[in-house]
Amino acid sequence: MMKKQATQLGYQATRSVIILMILSFTVTLATAQNKVLIIGIDGCKPDCLLKAHTPNLDQLWKNGAYSFNAKTDPISSSGICWTGMLTGVWHEKHKVISNEYKNPNLSAYPHFFHRIKEQNPTMKTYSVVNWSPIHNILQEGDADIANYLLTDKKVTRRAVDLLKDSDPDVLFVQLDEVDGAGHKHDYTTESQQYLKAIEKADLLVGKMVQAIKERPTFHTEDWLILVSTDHGGSNFGHGKDIPEHTTIFYIANGNNVKKGQLNQQVNVVDIAVTALKHLGIQVNPEWDLDGKSVGI
Repeated sequence: MMKKQATQLGYQATRSVIILMILSFTVTLATAQNKVLIIGIDGCKPDCLLKAHTPNLDQLWKNGAYSFNAKTDPISSSGICWTGMLTGVWHEKHKVISNEYKNPNLSAYPHFFHRIKEQNPTMKTYSVVNWSPIHNILQEGDADIANYLLTDKKVTRRAVDLLKDSDPDVLFVQLDEVDGAGHKHDYTTESQQYLKAIEKADLLVGKMVQAIKERPTFHTEDWLILVSTDHGGSNFGHGKDIPEHTTIFYIANGNNVKKGQLNQQVNVVDIAVTALKHLGIQVNPEWDLDGKSVGI
């Protein structure tokens, strides 16, 4: 009889511990501080990404929401497409139609960092890139940190340091060397140099993801990781309105992501809006954004 009572008491104690653990986890999720990491891999074609050996990116999309048939701007050049990603509107609105960034319509369609600062000036907005013109659309006060570094390795090292030693609410990182490999060796699944450049980018993505997990405050944070590209390519170039140039990939990974392949059409302009939603920034209809929140 005593043995049976002891067993029952042990079962009840174990059950109580499990319930407390579940409640603690639920409370943590409910009060977690939402943060966003956006990684843009310049000129990375979806079919080549899938052929390359990319364990870190595979881990993100296989445990997240994804599309390998997303679309970028019909003018598939970097300036136009990065601006679309970071403003949430197509070139007809943001007015960037070349890599020269002549007369961008920033008063009506600013960088999404600007939207964040308007609603919550205390949020920390960081941008680290290997292609400096991306920062041409940043207005004064939009970014707390805006760094331009000459190699993807240096960009990643800076991003990792910021994730370890500071407290960003949103960090945008652009890696450029995959696009360089495409221009030099072509954007094809048969180009070993291009595939190796994608594999190198994957290693750098892994370093940034690991840096998030090693943050001492990680257990009180809810990170959304978005990974995409600005355009594809063919015949050593890009810029045309053809599927080889305008088909891109989209990966969203985080606690609140609806896992699996996205059946809806995903566009490059959706990335800023998705980030805003996760950060709790209310999208004003008067902003007239073209993008939508996807996967969360």
